[in-house]
Amino acid sequence: MKKRAYILLAALAASGCNYLEIEPVGQVIPHKTSEFRALLTSGYNAYPFGSARSFTALLSDEVGAIDASAFLNASEVVPLGYNYTWQYGGQMQEYPYQYFYQSIFYANAVIENIGAADVDDAGEPSDQILGEAYALRAYNHFELVNLYGRPYNPATASSDRGIVLSDHIDIEQQYRPSTVEAAYRSILEDISRAEALMSVEKQPDATHNYRFSLNALAAFKARVLLYTRQWQQAYELAVGLLPKYELLDLNALGDATTRPWKADSSEAILALDRPFSYSGGDLVCGALLSESLLALFDPANDCRRTYLKEIKSGEGESALSGYGVDRSSSDRISIRVAEMYLIAAEAGSYLPSELEQARTLLLELQSKRMKNEAMEAQRARVEAMDAEALRQEVADERAREFPLEGHRWFDLRRTTRPAITHRYEGSSYTLQAGDSRYTLPFPQSAVNSNPDLNN
Repeated sequence: MKKRAYILLAALAASGCNYLEIEPVGQVIPHKTSEFRALLTSGYNAYPFGSARSFTALLSDEVGAIDASAFLNASEVVPLGYNYTWQYGGQMQEYPYQYFYQSIFYANAVIENIGAADVDDAGEPSDQILGEAYALRAYNHFELVNLYGRPYNPATASSDRGIVLSDHIDIEQQYRPSTVEAAYRSILEDISRAEALMSVEKQPDATHNYRFSLNALAAFKARVLLYTRQWQQAYELAVGLLPKYELLDLNALGDATTRPWKADSSEAILALDRPFSYSGGDLVCGALLSESLLALFDPANDCRRTYLKEIKSGEGESALSGYGVDRSSSDRISIRVAEMYLIAAEAGSYLPSELEQARTLLLELQSKRMKNEAMEAQRARVEAMDAEALRQEVADERAREFPLEGHRWFDLRRTTRPAITHRYEGSSYTLQAGDSRYTLPFPQSAVNSNPDLNN
């Protein structure tokens, strides 16, 4: 096959991009490491940070209603309604499939060409940039396989349909979906490559923590290992990160403006995603939390309840009343240390020798989220839990800790895949337990470009 190593800076951003059909408008070959840094920054920017996870809240059991009046453009609500009712077809709001691959394209361009770069006055080592490129490619593939691949099952992963893996630039290659096992193998291989190359342990500030660091890479790896049920390794990686970041105590924030879900938080490990920003924040403003999610919060003792806001709109039969999350469209977070506590607690529940410590770690997080006077009873309750009960408590804690951050749909997919019922415009719609619709079909636009996707 004819292979082209072309690197496109502004030209790529201006070009049309269907699924893996990126045609070069120009061929600008960077020569300096600073130019490759700029190219990789374009890769970070190409990642669909505003919509990668926003829509999944509509699929999960987090949202109980959509307030159309919250949208500046009311026409946007119609396709979202198809997402909310699991009617996967041409009318639904299409997930940002092609943009994941556009981000991967930039990463691949760096990976294939930075080896010949000259170090310039900026002095940044090329290995750090190369390592981040591998990490970014892995991160995109991880999101894709958890949207479009079958849920990971070690017994069937070697045959379950996964996603197309884009590990090099070749516009003449026939791209066919891999298996789920191959997708996760590729993700972990890219993480290992990144580990061997990167030198920045922690990005210096919120301006730069959209970039991968060694800590962010370890946290991401812990997430991947949790999803693939590698309990011991997930536990060890997550526990190893806990001393490096500080949990915010919601009992003692006072007038402080920082929050756990903000990039400048002491909890932030990686801040690439903006989960509350779709449509200028209209989606998060118009998403009323479900009664089942609200029931998980102790209204008297859970400090996180303070960060839910009351929503009222309309009159008469069209009136809506409920609660949404009090967040900003500019909030930027992907991985925070609270997730590491919960990964350690969940993974530890499968390890008999770590079960007691798993309870302790969960309580350590909860002590920063619940009122002090409630902790004695909470401690007694958690310490009495067996492994199965502890896992359920961790699942509930994840729902309380990450509302509308994009975790819940993935959590349901990788665990119990329960039945979910949504009411919309006077009708009820049900996603059955174990439903095949827990896996999204490839977008029709992608299938039209590549029939090998084979929905």
